[in-house]
Amino acid sequence: MESKQLVCMLYCGDGELGNRLERVLAGVAVQRVRSREALLAPPAIVCATVYGTTTCSDDEVEWLRSAFRPLSPPCVVVADLSVDCLRRLYPLRSCRLKVVWTAEAEDRLGEVLGEFARVSWGPMWRLGLGLVSEPSLRPFVKETIRRACGLRNDPAGTPFVPEKSVGKLAREVGVATSTLRLCWREEVPLRCSLKEFLSWTVTLWGTRARKLEEWTPLAKRLGLQRRSLERNFLRTAGCTLAEAAEDSERVVGRFNEWVDSVWEPHSANGSGAYDRVPTQAPREEMP
Repeated sequence: MESKQLVCMLYCGDGELGNRLERVLAGVAVQRVRSREALLAPPAIVCATVYGTTTCSDDEVEWLRSAFRPLSPPCVVVADLSVDCLRRLYPLRSCRLKVVWTAEAEDRLGEVLGEFARVSWGPMWRLGLGLVSEPSLRPFVKETIRRACGLRNDPAGTPFVPEKSVGKLAREVGVATSTLRLCWREEVPLRCSLKEFLSWTVTLWGTRARKLEEWTPLAKRLGLQRRSLERNFLRTAGCTLAEAAEDSERVVGRFNEWVDSVWEPHSANGSGAYDRVPTQAPREEMP
């Protein structure tokens, strides 16, 4: 693992375990914090957080379950292996929350953090990671999010370019466009259309890729004219391409504000939405 590229935050209420984890992460750019609440608002450069515990109490598990926002970085919980810890932490495991047992921390903690660092694509990647961790989403909805946010592993190593067409995404995951739109509206905890979500994936991808490439070839890779790409930026981030190139943090800030405005946890969506959506089995993709 190229640990010097990773920035993470570490919280541990037990001093001895915290010191041990700091030694494990000696080659990593790590910031240790005194309060677990500090993990809720990490700097943008933080790729992951580490939560160490010797008690794994019900209170801690409930805090982990409810405290992290949709744009929070992924978290690794380090705890002692026991029947109680297994019972409490097993239901929480997901794409964005991993568990490493204390006895294996020296061997696995850096590896797990390195996996997060290698695939991190910034705030949209974080949001996608959080969304696919929602247990109520249908498989093809999760696959849609993976494809939209660049969460899928590509064995061929093809560079990720976001998809801007809802219809093409629907064909790729094997459902009708109308079914995908309906399932998105009913299951995904965001008060926005899939088209609006894809517009933001294009904006954030373009903002990041602009550091290495000019706007015109970037637009061509997306299958857009430069003026169409600029309209996308104006519609989402409220800025021109030139303004985005000069101040990428402005774009990220607008995205964070947008997520806060559309985020709607399932408790507010109502229960049973999953069962009310018509089922359409995904088709097998052609080789």
